[in-house]
Amino acid sequence: MPLVVSELFTNEVRHAGGLTGFRLKAGPGKIAVTVHDAGTVPPRRLPLEVIRPGGFGRHLVQELFVDVRVDVHSTGKTVTTVVPCPTGVSPRD
Repeated sequence: MPLVVSELFTNEVRHAGGLTGFRLKAGPGKIAVTVHDAGTVPPRRLPLEVIRPGGFGRHLVQELFVDVRVDVHSTGKTVTTVVPCPTGVSPRD
């Protein structure tokens, strides 16, 4: 969970002009992490290049989490990822 929050926050600050909203929503077996920003350009995955620093975050988020959605609207965009929780584990654990 800390990895996805860190990646989303970092991307908002570095590439989208800053965070304008944040929400966590727990459900059965999952937690949705949502961030909002004022940028209207959707995030993109850069090709992996071992000689270039960075560029791995979007790949990690895309591979490790169940669902990644990007909704662009007139005032910016919303990025939502769904993080699975192991059965029998409460989001508060």
